[in-house]
Amino acid sequence: MAVPTISRRTFVKTMAVGSGTIAYLATALTVHGAGPEVYTLRIIHTNDHHARIEPVFSGNNPVHGGVSRRKTLIDAIRGEGGNQLLLDAGDVFQGTLYFNQYRGLADLEFYNALKYDAMAIGNHEFDIGQGPLVDFARGATFPLLSANIQVDRSSPLAGLIKPWVVIWVGGQPIGIIGVTTEDTPVLSNPGPGVRFTNYIEAVRLGVASLRRDGVNKIIALTHVGIQADRELARRVDGLSVIIGGHSHTPMGPMINPPDPNRPYPEVIASPSGKPVIVAHDWEWGRWLGDLTIGFDANGDVTRVVAGRPTEVRPAIDPDGGFENRIRTFRGPLDQLRATPVGETRVALNGARADVRSKETNLGNLIADSMLAKTAPAGAQLAIMNGGGIRTSIPEGRITLGQVLEVMPFGNTLVLLTLTGAQVKEALENGVSQVEQSAGRFPQVGGMRYSWSASAPAGSRITGIQVSDGRGGFVPIDPNASYRVVVNNFIAGGGDGYSVLQRGTNKVDTGFLDADVLVEYLQARSPVNPQVEGRIVQDGVLPGVAGVAAPAPAPVETPAALPRTGGESLPAWLLALAAAGAIGGGLRLRERAARIAAASERETVEVE
Repeated sequence: MAVPTISRRTFVKTMAVGSGTIAYLATALTVHGAGPEVYTLRIIHTNDHHARIEPVFSGNNPVHGGVSRRKTLIDAIRGEGGNQLLLDAGDVFQGTLYFNQYRGLADLEFYNALKYDAMAIGNHEFDIGQGPLVDFARGATFPLLSANIQVDRSSPLAGLIKPWVVIWVGGQPIGIIGVTTEDTPVLSNPGPGVRFTNYIEAVRLGVASLRRDGVNKIIALTHVGIQADRELARRVDGLSVIIGGHSHTPMGPMINPPDPNRPYPEVIASPSGKPVIVAHDWEWGRWLGDLTIGFDANGDVTRVVAGRPTEVRPAIDPDGGFENRIRTFRGPLDQLRATPVGETRVALNGARADVRSKETNLGNLIADSMLAKTAPAGAQLAIMNGGGIRTSIPEGRITLGQVLEVMPFGNTLVLLTLTGAQVKEALENGVSQVEQSAGRFPQVGGMRYSWSASAPAGSRITGIQVSDGRGGFVPIDPNASYRVVVNNFIAGGGDGYSVLQRGTNKVDTGFLDADVLVEYLQARSPVNPQVEGRIVQDGVLPGVAGVAAPAPAPVETPAALPRTGGESLPAWLLALAAAGAIGGGLRLRERAARIAAASERETVEVE
């Protein structure tokens, strides 16, 4: 079939009319005004791997993914020859027990063996500080890129991150510029000595530098999300391709049911009207991105030769060497995975799109566990950021490994006092970026709220009711004080919850959130949590007779306690720690180590 040809003026005009035109152009594009095609480049790409060394499972059945099958596909593609690059757009860290145990170094072994050419740094690379990223960077056989991360000499990351790199492929220099989301200090824990600048200005600077050096084919390898990538394409001249991640965006055949308005790749007009090719590869190694692009002698895109991402299906033969190494790495994890901690009569929904946009039964379960643990200390309300819920749990037996994969960050519970007005401010922050699937979306306990998706951010909360302690709800009193339990990440302002930093009488309990959920499951299994109207979108909360009742007086904890040798803690906290089967002082890993090993495959419900 002949490839359609359009003028650059027509290209710019049609790009403005909607995504349907983008879909058509993305599948077969030749731009009039570009010179004769003299070079083609095939880009194989992944993003948001999140420690998914093994396949994604539904129950006991592998659905897709896994690095051993990824290797089989990559080897086959390399066998076809031609000019190729293998790129990753960041967030290799965090998401399974492999990260809990090996802190990225198991993933690094496979990435080195796959011979990646470059990787962008994602926000999750900083989840437990700079140390694991330092170890990863020192061991990597490929460059780690981010042009908008500025590292002080005092940081252990000094000298380990490159802003961009030039790789020669088929006799041609290819410039690759990395960028990382500017929200990383809010989303993760980069620590001192690392600063994140504007990603668009960083790319613009990189393009100018590379162009001065004679490089005219430039790829932005980004971890900023699809909306930011589109904006980057529209605002910066000189880019040829954007390979992105962060938003976990499926494209083209990755979408089921098919949607012709969401193609792989997208084509977006730059400020000068030249096409910029934009591609994402969803998440977790479910698919392998595969894009071939033609260029003229000036480095302008002539056409999308092929956009053919491949699903990493279970039917693909796994690489034997990788499978052997996975078995070795998996050994210490099997005992942890297999330890039973409870049972659920329903599937627990931790799907990324759901926990970041609406009430889910798993969100309710987690919030309730937080509240139950700290209620003896006066906790009345619980707020859990949806981004802290990383996967689902199928119906049936629940293992320790599954809990740790749902809540892998090792956060602790923090108690603080907020006014009703501050609770509303926290919820406003939580629903302010739903359109971007931001992790700040609030799952709640001890209260319910309504919000309007059409209202401007900051004015979306339309009602809040708090539990009256007798099975009913009353409107929140903006002037009353409420004792609220959250995790230490958002208590410190993470996910935009700066209002929590203004809370008073803060106590970090030391209780790990995963420990608390395990204790709750052990005490109440089988559990059967439901979606029960705690979060109402574009509607109203049930009416409550009477006026707002003042909140019960919260149990206050002195800001400073006398020291008599060692760390002093409130008496209620010591009592809870002693009473709990796991408590804050007994870590899950230590407990599991004392339980007889029982091999069991990882199970992760497909989102």
